[in-house]
Amino acid sequence: MSTPTTTLYDRVRYRTLPLSQTHPDRLATVATLFGMRPQPVEHCRVLEIGCGDGGNLIPGAYAFPESWFFGFDLAPSAVTRGMSAIRSLGLTNIELRHLSIMDVTEALGTFDYVIAHGVYSWVPEPVRDRLLAMCRAHLRPNGVAYVSYNTFPGCHLRQAARQVLQFHVEGIAEPEERIAQARALARFIADTPAYGDSIHFQEEMRSVLEHSPGLLFHDDLAPTNDPVYFYDFVQHGHRHGLQFLSEANVWEMQDRIYPDDVAARLQQLSDGNVVLKEQYLDFLKNRRFRQTLLCHEDVPLDRALRSAAVKALFVASSARPTVEHPDIRSPSAVVEFRGPRSSGMSTDHRLAKAALFYLGTMWPRAVALPELARQARAILGEPSAGGPHAPGEEPPDVRALCDILITAYAAGLVELSTTAPSFTLEVSERPTVSPIARLQAERGDDFVATLRHASLHLEDLPARYLLSLLDGTRDRAALLREMQTFVARVANPSPSTPDGTSPPGLATVNAEGLERKLAELGRLSLLLR
Repeated sequence: MSTPTTTLYDRVRYRTLPLSQTHPDRLATVATLFGMRPQPVEHCRVLEIGCGDGGNLIPGAYAFPESWFFGFDLAPSAVTRGMSAIRSLGLTNIELRHLSIMDVTEALGTFDYVIAHGVYSWVPEPVRDRLLAMCRAHLRPNGVAYVSYNTFPGCHLRQAARQVLQFHVEGIAEPEERIAQARALARFIADTPAYGDSIHFQEEMRSVLEHSPGLLFHDDLAPTNDPVYFYDFVQHGHRHGLQFLSEANVWEMQDRIYPDDVAARLQQLSDGNVVLKEQYLDFLKNRRFRQTLLCHEDVPLDRALRSAAVKALFVASSARPTVEHPDIRSPSAVVEFRGPRSSGMSTDHRLAKAALFYLGTMWPRAVALPELARQARAILGEPSAGGPHAPGEEPPDVRALCDILITAYAAGLVELSTTAPSFTLEVSERPTVSPIARLQAERGDDFVATLRHASLHLEDLPARYLLSLLDGTRDRAALLREMQTFVARVANPSPSTPDGTSPPGLATVNAEGLERKLAELGRLSLLLR
Protein backbone atom coordinates (compact mmCIF):
# COMPACT_ATOMS: atom_id res chain seq x y z
CA MET A 1 0.00 0.00 0.00
CA SER A 2 1.39 3.40 -0.96
CA THR A 3 2.00 6.06 1.68
CA PRO A 4 -0.51 8.95 1.50
CA THR A 5 0.92 12.13 0.02
CA THR A 6 1.76 14.82 2.55
CA THR A 7 -0.08 18.12 2.00
CA LEU A 8 0.43 21.66 3.26
CA TYR A 9 -2.33 20.91 5.78
CA ASP A 10 -0.10 18.18 7.20
CA ARG A 11 2.79 20.62 7.57
CA VAL A 12 0.71 23.42 9.14
CA ARG A 13 -2.33 22.22 11.05
CA TYR A 14 -5.64 23.96 10.38
CA ARG A 15 -7.86 23.74 13.44
CA THR A 16 -11.23 22.05 12.75
CA LEU A 17 -13.99 23.20 15.09
CA PRO A 18 -17.71 22.44 15.39
CA LEU A 19 -19.65 25.04 13.40
CA SER A 20 -23.27 25.53 14.40
CA GLN A 21 -24.17 26.88 10.96
CA THR A 22 -23.23 23.52 9.39
CA HIS A 23 -25.08 21.35 11.87
CA PRO A 24 -27.61 19.00 10.23
CA ASP A 25 -30.32 20.39 12.49
CA ARG A 26 -29.61 23.93 11.24
CA LEU A 27 -29.88 22.71 7.65
CA ALA A 28 -33.08 20.78 8.43
CA THR A 29 -34.63 23.76 10.21
CA VAL A 30 -33.99 26.17 7.35
CA ALA A 31 -35.26 23.62 4.83
CA THR A 32 -38.43 23.12 6.89
CA LEU A 33 -39.07 26.86 7.11
CA PHE A 34 -38.70 27.20 3.34
CA GLY A 35 -41.26 24.52 2.57
CA MET A 36 -39.09 21.40 2.22
CA ARG A 37 -39.51 18.09 4.00
CA PRO A 38 -35.97 17.20 5.01
CA GLN A 39 -34.92 13.92 6.56
CA PRO A 40 -35.14 14.02 10.39
CA VAL A 41 -31.64 14.48 11.78
CA GLU A 42 -32.08 11.64 14.27
CA HIS A 43 -32.00 9.19 11.34
CA CYS A 44 -30.02 10.74 8.51
CA ARG A 45 -26.82 10.45 6.47
CA VAL A 46 -24.28 13.29 6.61
CA LEU A 47 -21.28 13.84 4.32
CA GLU A 48 -18.52 16.37 4.98
CA ILE A 49 -16.13 17.23 2.16
CA GLY A 50 -12.81 18.44 3.54
CA CYS A 51 -13.54 17.24 7.07
CA GLY A 52 -10.04 17.76 8.50
CA ASP A 53 -9.73 15.80 11.74
CA GLY A 54 -13.50 15.51 12.13
CA GLY A 55 -13.84 18.32 14.66
CA ASN A 56 -17.08 19.41 13.01
CA LEU A 57 -18.39 15.93 12.29
CA ILE A 58 -17.60 13.92 15.44
CA PRO A 59 -19.92 15.93 17.77
CA GLY A 60 -22.81 15.26 15.39
CA ALA A 61 -22.10 11.55 15.40
CA TYR A 62 -22.09 11.59 19.20
CA ALA A 63 -25.38 13.54 19.36
CA PHE A 64 -27.23 11.35 16.83
CA PRO A 65 -26.15 7.71 17.29
CA GLU A 66 -28.80 6.43 14.83
CA SER A 67 -27.44 8.59 11.98
CA TRP A 68 -24.40 7.94 9.77
CA PHE A 69 -21.58 10.44 9.34
CA PHE A 70 -18.87 10.21 6.70
CA GLY A 71 -16.06 12.65 6.00
CA PHE A 72 -13.01 12.72 3.80
CA ASP A 73 -9.97 14.95 3.53
CA LEU A 74 -6.78 15.18 1.49
CA ALA A 75 -4.55 15.57 4.58
CA PRO A 76 -3.69 12.08 5.93
CA SER A 77 -2.42 13.34 9.30
CA ALA A 78 -5.76 15.05 10.01
CA VAL A 79 -7.72 11.91 9.12
CA THR A 80 -5.45 9.78 11.32
CA ARG A 81 -5.93 12.19 14.23
CA GLY A 82 -9.68 12.15 13.76
CA MET A 83 -9.96 8.36 13.56
CA SER A 84 -7.92 8.10 16.76
CA ALA A 85 -10.45 10.32 18.52
CA ILE A 86 -13.34 8.29 17.09
CA ARG A 87 -11.85 5.07 18.45
CA SER A 88 -11.23 6.67 21.86
CA LEU A 89 -14.86 7.76 22.01
CA GLY A 90 -16.15 4.36 20.89
CA LEU A 91 -18.26 5.84 18.08
CA THR A 92 -19.44 3.34 15.46
CA ASN A 93 -21.59 5.60 13.27
CA ILE A 94 -18.83 7.69 11.73
CA GLU A 95 -15.92 7.17 9.36
CA LEU A 96 -13.18 9.49 8.13
CA ARG A 97 -11.15 8.65 5.07
CA HIS A 98 -8.11 10.03 3.24
CA LEU A 99 -9.55 10.83 -0.18
CA SER A 100 -9.46 13.43 -2.94
CA ILE A 101 -12.60 15.08 -4.31
CA MET A 102 -11.47 14.06 -7.77
CA ASP A 103 -11.38 10.37 -6.79
CA VAL A 104 -14.90 10.10 -5.35
CA THR A 105 -17.14 7.60 -7.18
CA GLU A 106 -20.82 6.64 -7.14
CA ALA A 107 -19.97 3.98 -4.57
CA LEU A 108 -19.94 6.70 -1.93
CA GLY A 109 -23.73 6.68 -1.96
CA THR A 110 -26.22 9.46 -1.26
CA PHE A 111 -26.68 11.71 1.75
CA ASP A 112 -29.37 13.87 3.32
CA TYR A 113 -26.92 16.62 4.26
CA VAL A 114 -23.67 17.53 2.51
CA ILE A 115 -21.21 19.98 4.11
CA ALA A 116 -18.29 21.69 2.36
CA HIS A 117 -16.86 24.38 4.63
CA GLY A 118 -13.72 26.20 3.54
CA VAL A 119 -13.27 24.28 0.29
CA TYR A 120 -14.90 26.01 -2.71
CA SER A 121 -12.73 29.16 -2.87
CA TRP A 122 -9.55 27.36 -1.87
CA VAL A 123 -9.29 24.76 -4.65
CA PRO A 124 -8.55 25.10 -8.39
CA GLU A 125 -11.44 25.59 -10.78
CA PRO A 126 -11.71 21.92 -11.92
CA VAL A 127 -11.93 20.78 -8.29
CA ARG A 128 -14.47 23.52 -7.55
CA ASP A 129 -16.60 22.26 -10.41
CA ARG A 130 -16.26 18.69 -9.19
CA LEU A 131 -17.37 19.81 -5.72
CA LEU A 132 -20.74 21.05 -6.97
CA ALA A 133 -21.09 18.03 -9.23
CA MET A 134 -20.65 15.88 -6.12
CA CYS A 135 -23.30 17.85 -4.27
CA ARG A 136 -25.72 17.10 -7.10
CA ALA A 137 -24.79 13.44 -7.48
CA HIS A 138 -24.65 12.50 -3.81
CA LEU A 139 -27.52 14.61 -2.44
CA ARG A 140 -30.82 12.84 -1.83
CA PRO A 141 -34.03 14.33 -3.36
CA ASN A 142 -34.94 16.34 -0.24
CA GLY A 143 -31.34 16.87 0.80
CA VAL A 144 -29.55 20.11 1.67
CA ALA A 145 -25.97 21.04 0.81
CA TYR A 146 -23.93 23.67 2.67
CA VAL A 147 -21.11 25.40 0.79
CA SER A 148 -19.04 28.29 2.16
CA TYR A 149 -16.90 30.57 0.00
CA ASN A 150 -15.27 34.00 -0.17
CA THR A 151 -17.21 36.65 -2.04
CA PHE A 152 -16.82 39.95 -3.82
CA PRO A 153 -17.10 42.85 -3.39
CA GLY A 154 -15.87 42.51 0.20
CA CYS A 155 -12.86 40.40 -0.71
CA HIS A 156 -11.32 42.93 -3.11
CA LEU A 157 -9.38 44.58 -0.29
CA ARG A 158 -8.63 41.21 1.26
CA GLN A 159 -7.21 39.99 -2.05
CA ALA A 160 -5.00 43.09 -2.24
CA ALA A 161 -3.61 42.33 1.22
CA ARG A 162 -3.09 38.72 0.26
CA GLN A 163 -1.15 39.70 -2.87
CA VAL A 164 1.09 42.04 -0.87
CA LEU A 165 1.87 39.33 1.69
CA GLN A 166 2.56 36.76 -1.00
CA PHE A 167 4.89 39.17 -2.76
CA HIS A 168 6.81 39.57 0.48
CA VAL A 169 7.23 35.83 1.17
CA GLU A 170 8.04 34.86 -2.44
CA GLY A 171 10.94 32.41 -2.46
CA ILE A 172 10.57 31.38 1.21
CA ALA A 173 9.95 27.64 1.35
CA GLU A 174 9.50 26.87 5.06
CA PRO A 175 5.89 27.42 6.24
CA GLU A 176 6.95 28.73 9.66
CA GLU A 177 9.19 31.36 8.10
CA ARG A 178 6.51 32.34 5.57
CA ILE A 179 4.07 32.87 8.44
CA ALA A 180 6.61 34.86 10.48
CA GLN A 181 7.57 37.11 7.57
CA ALA A 182 3.95 37.70 6.58
CA ARG A 183 3.14 38.72 10.15
CA ALA A 184 6.15 41.04 10.28
CA LEU A 185 5.07 42.88 7.13
CA ALA A 186 1.43 43.04 8.26
CA ARG A 187 2.60 44.53 11.57
CA PHE A 188 4.81 47.07 9.77
CA ILE A 189 1.95 48.25 7.56
CA ALA A 190 -0.60 48.23 10.37
CA ASP A 191 1.63 50.30 12.70
CA THR A 192 2.76 52.86 10.13
CA PRO A 193 0.99 56.25 10.56
CA ALA A 194 -1.97 56.51 8.19
CA TYR A 195 -1.56 58.60 5.06
CA GLY A 196 -4.46 59.36 2.73
CA ASP A 197 -6.59 56.30 2.03
CA SER A 198 -4.10 53.88 3.60
CA ILE A 199 -6.21 53.57 6.75
CA HIS A 200 -8.48 50.96 5.13
CA PHE A 201 -5.52 48.85 4.08
CA GLN A 202 -4.03 49.16 7.55
CA GLU A 203 -7.29 47.90 9.06
CA GLU A 204 -7.12 44.91 6.75
CA MET A 205 -3.57 44.15 7.91
CA ARG A 206 -4.67 44.43 11.53
CA SER A 207 -7.27 41.76 10.86
CA VAL A 208 -4.51 39.57 9.38
CA LEU A 209 -2.59 39.89 12.65
CA GLU A 210 -5.57 38.39 14.48
CA HIS A 211 -5.45 35.23 12.37
CA SER A 212 -4.09 32.02 13.83
CA PRO A 213 -0.98 30.62 12.12
CA GLY A 214 -3.10 28.00 10.35
CA LEU A 215 -5.62 30.54 9.11
CA LEU A 216 -2.94 32.94 7.89
CA PHE A 217 -1.04 30.19 6.09
CA HIS A 218 -4.02 28.44 4.49
CA ASP A 219 -6.05 31.57 3.74
CA ASP A 220 -3.86 34.63 3.19
CA LEU A 221 -0.84 32.73 1.88
CA ALA A 222 -2.74 29.93 0.12
CA PRO A 223 -1.77 29.24 -3.50
CA THR A 224 -5.50 29.32 -4.37
CA ASN A 225 -8.04 31.64 -2.81
CA ASP A 226 -10.57 32.77 -5.39
CA PRO A 227 -13.59 34.80 -4.24
CA VAL A 228 -16.64 34.93 -6.50
CA TYR A 229 -19.72 37.09 -6.78
CA PHE A 230 -22.78 35.44 -5.24
CA TYR A 231 -24.65 35.60 -8.56
CA ASP A 232 -21.85 33.66 -10.27
CA PHE A 233 -21.87 31.03 -7.54
CA VAL A 234 -25.61 30.52 -7.96
CA GLN A 235 -25.18 30.21 -11.72
CA HIS A 236 -22.48 27.61 -11.14
CA GLY A 237 -24.91 25.68 -8.98
CA HIS A 238 -27.59 25.88 -11.69
CA ARG A 239 -25.23 24.27 -14.17
CA HIS A 240 -25.16 21.26 -11.84
CA GLY A 241 -28.92 21.12 -11.22
CA LEU A 242 -28.81 22.91 -7.85
CA GLN A 243 -30.78 25.95 -6.69
CA PHE A 244 -30.25 28.54 -3.99
CA LEU A 245 -32.19 27.66 -0.86
CA SER A 246 -31.00 30.16 1.74
CA GLU A 247 -28.05 31.33 3.74
CA ALA A 248 -27.24 29.09 6.69
CA ASN A 249 -27.87 32.15 8.89
CA VAL A 250 -31.27 33.29 7.66
CA TRP A 251 -30.95 36.62 9.45
CA GLU A 252 -28.14 37.54 7.03
CA MET A 253 -30.73 37.66 4.21
CA GLN A 254 -32.90 40.34 5.79
CA ASP A 255 -33.12 43.99 4.74
CA ARG A 256 -34.82 45.17 7.94
CA ILE A 257 -31.54 46.69 9.14
CA TYR A 258 -32.00 49.41 6.50
CA PRO A 259 -34.48 52.33 6.39
CA ASP A 260 -37.76 51.71 4.58
CA ASP A 261 -36.69 53.64 1.49
CA VAL A 262 -33.57 51.47 1.13
CA ALA A 263 -35.61 48.27 1.51
CA ALA A 264 -38.05 49.55 -1.09
CA ARG A 265 -35.21 50.31 -3.49
CA LEU A 266 -33.84 46.77 -2.99
CA GLN A 267 -37.22 45.34 -3.86
CA GLN A 268 -37.36 47.50 -6.98
CA LEU A 269 -33.87 46.45 -8.08
CA SER A 270 -34.53 42.75 -7.56
CA ASP A 271 -38.13 42.71 -8.85
CA GLY A 272 -38.99 39.73 -6.67
CA ASN A 273 -35.88 37.72 -7.64
CA VAL A 274 -34.32 36.47 -4.40
CA VAL A 275 -30.92 35.87 -6.01
CA LEU A 276 -30.76 39.41 -7.35
CA LYS A 277 -31.82 40.81 -3.99
CA GLU A 278 -29.06 38.84 -2.26
CA GLN A 279 -26.51 40.14 -4.76
CA TYR A 280 -27.54 43.75 -4.16
CA LEU A 281 -27.42 43.11 -0.40
CA ASP A 282 -23.84 41.94 -0.89
CA PHE A 283 -23.08 45.24 -2.62
CA LEU A 284 -24.61 47.21 0.25
CA LYS A 285 -22.91 45.17 2.98
CA ASN A 286 -19.61 44.78 1.12
CA ARG A 287 -19.93 41.11 2.05
CA ARG A 288 -16.80 38.99 1.87
CA PHE A 289 -17.97 35.54 2.99
CA ARG A 290 -21.07 33.43 2.41
CA GLN A 291 -22.44 30.19 3.82
CA THR A 292 -24.99 29.13 1.24
CA LEU A 293 -27.49 26.29 1.31
CA LEU A 294 -28.38 24.52 -1.94
CA CYS A 295 -30.98 21.92 -2.89
CA HIS A 296 -32.05 20.18 -6.08
CA GLU A 297 -33.49 22.56 -8.66
CA ASP A 298 -36.78 20.63 -8.94
CA VAL A 299 -37.64 21.06 -5.24
CA PRO A 300 -40.52 23.54 -4.77
CA LEU A 301 -39.72 26.22 -2.20
CA ASP A 302 -41.91 28.56 -0.16
CA ARG A 303 -39.94 31.62 0.95
CA ALA A 304 -42.75 33.20 2.97
CA LEU A 305 -41.36 32.01 6.34
CA ARG A 306 -44.80 30.99 7.50
CA SER A 307 -45.25 31.19 11.26
CA ALA A 308 -47.22 27.92 11.36
CA ALA A 309 -43.91 26.06 11.00
CA VAL A 310 -42.88 27.26 14.46
CA LYS A 311 -45.45 24.97 16.06
CA ALA A 312 -43.30 21.91 15.32
CA LEU A 313 -39.96 23.49 16.29
CA PHE A 314 -37.96 24.25 19.41
CA VAL A 315 -37.18 27.83 20.37
CA ALA A 316 -34.15 29.29 22.18
CA SER A 317 -32.94 32.83 22.74
CA SER A 318 -30.32 34.70 24.71
CA ALA A 319 -32.27 37.95 24.31
CA ARG A 320 -32.79 40.11 27.37
CA PRO A 321 -35.10 43.04 28.04
CA THR A 322 -33.33 46.40 27.94
CA VAL A 323 -34.76 47.39 31.35
CA GLU A 324 -34.23 45.60 34.64
CA HIS A 325 -37.92 45.26 35.50
CA PRO A 326 -39.91 45.06 32.25
CA ASP A 327 -43.68 45.50 32.36
CA ILE A 328 -44.72 42.15 30.89
CA ARG A 329 -48.33 41.99 32.07
CA SER A 330 -49.60 45.32 30.79
CA PRO A 331 -51.15 45.09 27.28
CA SER A 332 -50.05 48.66 26.53
CA ALA A 333 -46.45 48.56 27.76
CA VAL A 334 -43.85 48.07 25.03
CA VAL A 335 -40.77 46.04 26.01
CA GLU A 336 -37.59 46.03 23.96
CA PHE A 337 -35.44 42.89 23.82
CA ARG A 338 -31.82 42.86 22.62
CA GLY A 339 -29.89 39.81 21.48
CA PRO A 340 -26.65 38.84 19.74
CA ARG A 341 -25.14 40.90 16.91
CA SER A 342 -27.20 43.95 17.96
CA SER A 343 -30.42 42.14 17.04
CA GLY A 344 -33.55 43.37 18.74
CA MET A 345 -37.28 43.91 18.63
CA SER A 346 -39.99 45.66 20.62
CA THR A 347 -43.45 44.30 21.35
CA ASP A 348 -46.46 45.02 23.54
CA HIS A 349 -47.93 41.53 23.03
CA ARG A 350 -48.25 40.07 26.52
CA LEU A 351 -47.66 36.40 25.66
CA ALA A 352 -44.70 37.28 23.43
CA LYS A 353 -43.15 39.45 26.14
CA ALA A 354 -43.51 36.66 28.68
CA ALA A 355 -42.18 34.05 26.23
CA LEU A 356 -39.06 36.04 25.33
CA PHE A 357 -38.46 36.80 29.00
CA TYR A 358 -38.75 33.10 29.85
CA LEU A 359 -36.40 32.08 27.02
CA GLY A 360 -33.79 34.51 28.33
CA THR A 361 -33.92 32.91 31.78
CA MET A 362 -33.64 29.43 30.28
CA TRP A 363 -30.83 30.12 27.80
CA PRO A 364 -29.20 28.09 26.30
CA ARG A 365 -32.03 25.57 26.59
CA ALA A 366 -34.41 25.11 23.67
CA VAL A 367 -38.13 24.85 24.43
CA ALA A 368 -40.95 23.36 22.36
CA LEU A 369 -43.71 25.83 21.51
CA PRO A 370 -46.45 24.23 23.69
CA GLU A 371 -44.16 24.32 26.72
CA LEU A 372 -43.06 27.87 25.91
CA ALA A 373 -46.68 29.04 25.72
CA ARG A 374 -47.50 27.25 28.99
CA GLN A 375 -44.54 28.82 30.81
CA ALA A 376 -45.36 32.25 29.40
CA ARG A 377 -48.94 31.97 30.66
CA ALA A 378 -47.65 30.97 34.08
CA ILE A 379 -45.55 34.15 34.17
CA LEU A 380 -48.67 36.14 33.25
CA GLY A 381 -50.76 34.27 35.82
CA GLU A 382 -53.19 33.08 33.16
CA PRO A 383 -54.93 29.72 32.58
CA SER A 384 -53.02 27.34 30.39
CA ALA A 385 -55.87 27.15 27.85
CA GLY A 386 -55.33 30.72 26.70
CA GLY A 387 -58.92 31.90 26.43
CA PRO A 388 -61.81 30.80 24.18
CA HIS A 389 -61.01 29.17 20.85
CA ALA A 390 -62.44 26.45 18.61
CA PRO A 391 -61.53 22.82 19.41
CA GLY A 392 -58.34 21.77 17.66
CA GLU A 393 -57.29 25.36 16.95
CA GLU A 394 -54.49 27.34 18.49
CA PRO A 395 -55.59 30.20 20.73
CA PRO A 396 -55.34 33.58 18.94
CA ASP A 397 -52.54 34.78 21.19
CA VAL A 398 -50.48 31.65 20.39
CA ARG A 399 -50.91 32.30 16.68
CA ALA A 400 -49.76 35.86 17.28
CA LEU A 401 -46.83 34.52 19.31
CA CYS A 402 -45.79 32.34 16.36
CA ASP A 403 -45.91 35.38 14.08
CA ILE A 404 -43.68 37.32 16.45
CA LEU A 405 -41.26 34.41 16.91
CA ILE A 406 -40.80 33.94 13.15
CA THR A 407 -40.11 37.67 12.84
CA ALA A 408 -37.65 37.46 15.72
CA TYR A 409 -35.98 34.48 14.05
CA ALA A 410 -35.55 36.38 10.78
CA ALA A 411 -33.97 39.20 12.78
CA GLY A 412 -31.53 36.84 14.51
CA LEU A 413 -33.09 37.34 17.93
CA VAL A 414 -34.24 33.75 18.48
CA GLU A 415 -33.03 30.35 17.33
CA LEU A 416 -35.28 27.65 15.93
CA SER A 417 -34.43 23.95 15.70
CA THR A 418 -36.02 20.61 14.91
CA THR A 419 -34.43 18.99 17.97
CA ALA A 420 -33.38 20.12 21.43
CA PRO A 421 -29.70 19.57 22.33
CA SER A 422 -29.25 17.19 25.25
CA PHE A 423 -27.47 18.91 28.13
CA THR A 424 -28.33 20.23 31.57
CA LEU A 425 -27.91 23.47 33.48
CA GLU A 426 -28.19 21.68 36.83
CA VAL A 427 -24.96 20.46 38.39
CA SER A 428 -25.36 16.92 39.73
CA GLU A 429 -23.61 15.42 42.73
CA ARG A 430 -21.10 13.77 40.37
CA PRO A 431 -20.92 16.12 37.37
CA THR A 432 -20.26 14.72 33.92
CA VAL A 433 -19.19 16.64 30.82
CA SER A 434 -19.39 15.55 27.22
CA PRO A 435 -16.84 12.79 26.52
CA ILE A 436 -15.72 14.76 23.46
CA ALA A 437 -14.89 17.83 25.54
CA ARG A 438 -13.18 15.65 28.13
CA LEU A 439 -11.03 13.96 25.50
CA GLN A 440 -10.09 17.32 23.99
CA ALA A 441 -9.16 18.67 27.42
CA GLU A 442 -7.06 15.59 28.19
CA ARG A 443 -5.19 16.10 24.91
CA GLY A 444 -4.43 19.70 25.82
CA ASP A 445 -6.61 21.30 23.11
CA ASP A 446 -7.31 25.02 23.45
CA PHE A 447 -10.88 24.57 22.20
CA VAL A 448 -13.51 22.02 23.20
CA ALA A 449 -16.86 21.17 21.62
CA THR A 450 -20.03 22.06 23.48
CA LEU A 451 -23.27 20.09 23.32
CA ARG A 452 -24.80 22.90 21.22
CA HIS A 453 -22.31 22.21 18.40
CA ALA A 454 -20.20 25.26 19.18
CA SER A 455 -16.63 25.60 20.39
CA LEU A 456 -15.38 26.96 23.69
CA HIS A 457 -11.93 28.44 24.17
CA LEU A 458 -10.23 27.18 27.34
CA GLU A 459 -8.06 30.01 28.56
CA ASP A 460 -6.17 28.32 31.40
CA LEU A 461 -4.70 25.04 32.60
CA PRO A 462 -7.08 24.56 35.57
CA ALA A 463 -10.11 24.75 33.26
CA ARG A 464 -8.72 21.98 31.04
CA TYR A 465 -7.79 19.87 34.04
CA LEU A 466 -11.24 20.28 35.62
CA LEU A 467 -12.91 19.12 32.41
CA SER A 468 -10.70 16.04 32.31
CA LEU A 469 -11.93 15.11 35.82
CA LEU A 470 -15.65 15.38 35.10
CA ASP A 471 -16.37 11.78 34.09
CA GLY A 472 -19.16 11.22 36.63
CA THR A 473 -17.03 9.30 39.14
CA ARG A 474 -16.11 12.19 41.46
CA ASP A 475 -18.23 14.11 43.95
CA ARG A 476 -17.51 17.70 45.01
CA ALA A 477 -15.06 16.72 47.72
CA ALA A 478 -13.00 14.56 45.35
CA LEU A 479 -13.03 17.25 42.67
CA LEU A 480 -11.91 19.89 45.15
CA ARG A 481 -9.05 17.72 46.44
CA GLU A 482 -7.77 16.92 42.97
CA MET A 483 -8.03 20.52 41.79
CA GLN A 484 -6.19 21.82 44.85
CA THR A 485 -3.45 19.22 44.36
CA PHE A 486 -3.15 20.14 40.70
CA VAL A 487 -2.93 23.86 41.32
CA ALA A 488 -0.38 23.40 44.10
CA ARG A 489 1.74 21.16 41.87
CA VAL A 490 1.61 23.29 38.72
CA ALA A 491 1.83 26.62 40.51
CA ASN A 492 4.98 25.58 42.35
CA PRO A 493 7.79 27.47 40.57
CA SER A 494 9.86 25.10 38.48
CA PRO A 495 13.67 25.24 38.57
CA SER A 496 13.54 25.43 34.78
CA THR A 497 11.45 28.62 34.88
CA PRO A 498 13.96 31.47 34.72
CA ASP A 499 11.81 34.09 36.45
CA GLY A 500 10.17 31.68 38.88
CA THR A 501 6.66 32.71 37.81
CA SER A 502 3.60 30.48 37.65
CA PRO A 503 1.66 29.61 34.50
CA PRO A 504 -1.18 32.06 33.78
CA GLY A 505 -4.68 31.40 35.06
CA LEU A 506 -3.71 29.57 38.25
CA ALA A 507 -5.40 30.62 41.47
CA THR A 508 -6.37 29.18 44.82
CA VAL A 509 -9.21 26.68 44.44
CA ASN A 510 -11.96 26.63 47.07
CA ALA A 511 -15.42 25.09 47.30
CA GLU A 512 -17.21 28.30 46.33
CA GLY A 513 -14.99 28.84 43.28
CA LEU A 514 -15.44 25.22 42.18
CA GLU A 515 -19.22 25.54 42.43
CA ARG A 516 -19.18 28.69 40.31
CA LYS A 517 -17.04 26.98 37.69
CA LEU A 518 -19.33 23.95 37.53
CA ALA A 519 -22.39 26.18 37.13
CA GLU A 520 -20.60 28.05 34.36
CA LEU A 521 -19.93 24.77 32.54
CA GLY A 522 -23.66 24.11 32.65
CA ARG A 523 -24.46 27.50 31.12
CA LEU A 524 -21.87 26.75 28.43
CA SER A 525 -23.72 23.55 27.41
CA LEU A 526 -21.05 21.11 28.55
CA LEU A 527 -22.80 19.12 31.29
CA LEU A 528 -24.66 15.90 30.55
CA ARG A 529 -28.01 15.05 32.09
